[in-house]
Amino acid sequence: MKNKFLLLPFLIFAFAKMGNAQTSAFTTDDVSGVYSKGFETSSVSSKFNTSTKFTRSLTLSPNGRFEYHNFRQLKGQEEEHWWARGNWRLEGKVIFFTTTKDDINDQFTIDLNNTKARFFKKSPRSKSPKIQPTYIRFFESDYSQTKNLKLPKTDE
Repeated sequence: MKNKFLLLPFLIFAFAKMGNAQTSAFTTDDVSGVYSKGFETSSVSSKFNTSTKFTRSLTLSPNGRFEYHNFRQLKGQEEEHWWARGNWRLEGKVIFFTTTKDDINDQFTIDLNNTKARFFKKSPRSKSPKIQPTYIRFFESDYSQTKNLKLPKTDE
């Protein structure tokens, strides 16, 4: 009977540790920074001569503000820029973006409300020599240009 009472606190402690094992050790300082991805293509053929430039960048400030920039230039056309800004918060490994009416104006036209991204970083406990870049991947958004977008951190 006495052994059963000793086993009960052990089991409670073990289940409590298992529940805490799923929480993230990442802080806003880990997540904040500049994430960017861009590319340039050109194609020359007998019918077409095309070139395209794309850049997407996201700046997450430690104070909880963000700025998103989407740039595109197609051959023979003017540069196109789309901007967004607002607030972000971290819950576990998920980043939540919110945009208020004050954040939207003539320059900042994108509303990133209901947008979520997951933060990926190599675990500090990992002993693997494999280089794993830090990045975020958007997984939910009302703005179609950010759905499934993967942006690597560029200021590490």
